[in-house]
Amino acid sequence: MERYKERKIPIDMFEFWMFPLKSPSREVFPLIDKWIDTALQNGVKDLVYRYISSSNPLYPVPIFTILASKSLIKLVLARCDLRHLALPSGVVKCDSLRELSVSVVRLDENMLQTLLASCPLIENFIIELCTELKKIELLNLQKIKSVSIWIRRDQHVKIQAPTLEHLSYFGDLKESTVLDVVECQNLKSLKLSHARISGVLEHLISRSKFLESLTLDRVSKGLGRFNICEKLLLKDLKIKRCEGIGELDAPNLVSLEYVGSQIPELEIAKKSSQLKHTKIVLYNWNNLNVAWFRKFRNFLSNWTSCSKVSLCFSKCNEINSKELQLHHGIATPQVDVLEIDFKRSSRECPTFVDALLWSCHPRKLELISIGKMTTCFIDRLMYIKSSGGYTSHGSKPWHSQLKEVKAYTFDQKNKQRVELRSEDLAIRNRTERVKVYFLLDW
Repeated sequence: MERYKERKIPIDMFEFWMFPLKSPSREVFPLIDKWIDTALQNGVKDLVYRYISSSNPLYPVPIFTILASKSLIKLVLARCDLRHLALPSGVVKCDSLRELSVSVVRLDENMLQTLLASCPLIENFIIELCTELKKIELLNLQKIKSVSIWIRRDQHVKIQAPTLEHLSYFGDLKESTVLDVVECQNLKSLKLSHARISGVLEHLISRSKFLESLTLDRVSKGLGRFNICEKLLLKDLKIKRCEGIGELDAPNLVSLEYVGSQIPELEIAKKSSQLKHTKIVLYNWNNLNVAWFRKFRNFLSNWTSCSKVSLCFSKCNEINSKELQLHHGIATPQVDVLEIDFKRSSRECPTFVDALLWSCHPRKLELISIGKMTTCFIDRLMYIKSSGGYTSHGSKPWHSQLKEVKAYTFDQKNKQRVELRSEDLAIRNRTERVKVYFLLDW
């Protein structure tokens, strides 16, 4: 840093990470002041300070010295102290700053408002786990486009930003969400995570006529009937670990992703002809029976075809194939990729394979399990193929005949596929989990 200072070498980015090996001392703070001052004098554009520890004392960042810079574009602060700094008598302006990020920073409401007033032209603002704040108010930001907020406990958030296009909110499931967005008519993407909402979602959707991307992750209460107005331009929808999903009316949907332990009861009011990517991830630790597979098949039938379906099970059960045949009034759904992951060692279960192929027709099946279950899949698929699609009960549950089955594993050493047969002892006797690919021609 002395060399940079003496030779006046330009600095585009200065990133300082502090990893204390023992209790930190205040003696290092003047040194950090010196290094930051050198970076500022040499025209730094990106300035990052991160303290990787929960120990005290925290570095009192010379924030107003930093904001006096005319070249700074991005400022990132993580684990520092802004509480005891004297507020400036005049207005400090950093018109060059476009991105401001504060994470686990100690500051109060007055300091937050002074910070925001000092950089009125920021476009991207991130604030995470600043727990000493009771209120987070973002008002009068003329150019703001993206806001990411991660709160804890009962912090109140108010946003008034007509130019806002992207909003990400990570809440606290133990507390009801207090999120007040006064203006958001230009919102294009919205992400709500770990939030107990009551009317918040409906309010945001009704005011966001240009919403294209919506992500709900562990959002509870208030969904009830999850309705999306057909006038919306929604193209990308992600629903993760949410319950109580209701009606979906999104004729412009291009991508749908669902993750959860329960098969959703989505009512599709108007199917999208543009839907190209559908990813469904379901995990089931109990109650894997005929009723589950019926519901699974009915859900998949809502879509013309699914790009990928991932199923995660603790183990498999015997399924009554004869009972399944009483419920096949709809065409068997098509799936591009079906991934099955057994988290525990599971016994061989041919009727489980029957139930899977009754519920959907995958073009590619990826199995992650131990050797015995792998050979069970190979044997059963070969049997179904040779018997013309009939089960051991003599009925025909599938409307299309399985014409061809090929099984492969991947040789990591030689970086190539290796075709498998059910008699392959190298697979059958393996006790660790292995991934096998099946290519199915219907």
